[in-house]
Amino acid sequence: MFDTVRSAPRGLLSVGDLIGRRVLGEVQIAQITKVEGLPDYPFYRTDSGCCYTVDDGRNTIAELERQAIAVRGKYETITPKNLSERITWEHTKNGKTFWAQIGIMGNALYWKDFMTYQFLEPYASTKELKRAYIDRKKEIEWYMKINNYENLKIVQGEHPMSRLYKSNRGFYADAKYVEFNG
Repeated sequence: MFDTVRSAPRGLLSVGDLIGRRVLGEVQIAQITKVEGLPDYPFYRTDSGCCYTVDDGRNTIAELERQAIAVRGKYETITPKNLSERITWEHTKNGKTFWAQIGIMGNALYWKDFMTYQFLEPYASTKELKRAYIDRKKEIEWYMKINNYENLKIVQGEHPMSRLYKSNRGFYADAKYVEFNG
């Protein structure tokens, strides 16, 4: 999947190297775009927009993936797919494609806006689910309008969705959201 040789355990990594961190049973991987804070407090800026510490660069991507697989069974997870009433939007900015998606899977509402995590929220009744769908759709559309996305388009295909983790609050969300918010 990724070039694990370029992220071998060693001292300071370089621009172009891959770096990662384990979040619950997943591995976040990014490419280093800049090394800053030298010589006393080095850290890495990446193409994902997140910064990584020198300690984050100590393990190879392969080792992080082994760790993630080893702990994944401790969590209740689901990977949404085949959404009904699905709408998928895309727009491109500075060469990067951003997407938002909403749809229904069984008795749950799946949603992701352009800038946040993915969620799958169960509802007790079809009426509550439909109301939540309409409200969330309006919220995503409002966000698109106020941000004046110029090259926005609705796409036909379903965007692949991440494995989501059960939160302490009864819904499923991205691993990073669940790790930091319970």
